[in-house]
Amino acid sequence: MGWARLFLNGELVIDHWADSDLGKEKTASLELEGGKAYDIKVEYYWKGSPRWRSVGFGHQPPHAVDMIAEAVELARRSDVAVVVVGLNGDWESEGFDRVDMKLPGKQDELIRQVVAANPNTVVVLNVGSPVEMPWVNEVPAILQLWYNGQEQGNALSDVLFGDVNPSGKLPTTFPVRLEDNPAYINYPGENGKVHYGEGIFVGYRYYDKKKVKPLFPFGHGLSYTTFKYSNLQISKTSFTPDETLEVKVDVTNTGKVSGKEVVQLYVRDDQSTFARPNKELKAFEKIELQPKETKTVTFKLNREAFWYFDTIKNAWSTEAGDFEILVGASSRDIRLKETVTIEPEKRASRLHAGLTIKSLFADPDGHVVMSKHLGGFLLMADMSMAHDMTLEQVAYRHPNFVSQETLEKIEKELAQIK
Repeated sequence: MGWARLFLNGELVIDHWADSDLGKEKTASLELEGGKAYDIKVEYYWKGSPRWRSVGFGHQPPHAVDMIAEAVELARRSDVAVVVVGLNGDWESEGFDRVDMKLPGKQDELIRQVVAANPNTVVVLNVGSPVEMPWVNEVPAILQLWYNGQEQGNALSDVLFGDVNPSGKLPTTFPVRLEDNPAYINYPGENGKVHYGEGIFVGYRYYDKKKVKPLFPFGHGLSYTTFKYSNLQISKTSFTPDETLEVKVDVTNTGKVSGKEVVQLYVRDDQSTFARPNKELKAFEKIELQPKETKTVTFKLNREAFWYFDTIKNAWSTEAGDFEILVGASSRDIRLKETVTIEPEKRASRLHAGLTIKSLFADPDGHVVMSKHLGGFLLMADMSMAHDMTLEQVAYRHPNFVSQETLEKIEKELAQIK
């Protein structure tokens, strides 16, 4: 975090003095004589916040000229090769941002050469966030480790030898490349300010909306067994926002070993007044199943599973219409789905802004009120398409013509009609 130069006996050996070098490691290979002292000088400069300044300086002991060649030779003579690669506190932490999504150094090249020498190669990623994997289609197995602490070695060996069946699911999307990230265009911003231009379309919501294929989707995770989803049951196909929807699904372990599965439930609004994600995770449950065992997972969805935040009302709102209930093993592995309908909330008055323009004009009393406030606007040729929309929807989509103030006046006069 800053600019640095390293001198050895007065000779510049590492030049880290450019803005493009920030956050990057630079190395130099030197030949030093045994028993001889060397003068080392480090120059460092940082003009930003003193909270984040840092410089790291270290060395590697003598090693083979080509360490990758050593690993390749060992892999060639082995039945199975396990390559542990990743990051550490020098590369990712809550105190600073990574400059890219690549594995540092020659780790990608190490993986490629080892798997070429031994097709039975397991790549273990010891990282706390997504990394690019240009070799993903060349290796037969990838294990995400997630910095497992002092018992990491024992935990890893238990999984690799099959004593424990891994059952984790990704809590984030792994993109193919950094440029696919929803915040790529907006971050790090300009002049110390960041515009959160992605809005609600973060994570899997963005990749779904843009139809961008991720490297590994949100919720993805394999194990040493497989699971079958069946018999999706919905307690009712039509209900009001005040009612609770019960969803049941059967999950069967179709493999030969016991395992755990995270059953995920997503909701999709088929047609919304506002921009909404393609689907949203609303419930999940982790279950453990013995081989051939079947369990029924039950979810209960209330109003919160279907609502969105209405910025005009400054409150949460649930819109009537059709919704899809999607159940699966990840955001991109939906196994079963059903459609339900949310009915409009009951209103105290016969006529209200939740009715379509067509129905309000068809009613003699409603026609009078509508013509009084919106006659000119709704008679415009290009507004004929609004007749199948509710008055509330028109107000949301065309606030320049139907303001919130006008909507409230119409709603008040309609409520007085018996």
